[in-house]
Amino acid sequence: MASLVVVRSGGDVVAVCDALCYDARHATCVCSACGGVNHGAGYDQAVANTRRLHAEWLERARAEHPDVVFELGDVLQLTLFPLPQE
Repeated sequence: MASLVVVRSGGDVVAVCDALCYDARHATCVCSACGGVNHGAGYDQAVANTRRLHAEWLERARAEHPDVVFELGDVLQLTLFPLPQE
């Protein structure tokens, strides 16, 4: 499961935007990391949203919570089972 946004306060994770948010099928968003922007959007759209909005989120987080470290993770798709070379 890829975490697109992780919000930490001290050593504690206080919010995270991951597949529970961007692949959600329920109406209520419980992800405070993206503010609901990625809720049910699917992985590809959530990545695009995060890339587009990350600077705004960082600025807002720093202004509202100077004690919070706001991280944006690298989006990386790893091959779990490589195809055999022919």
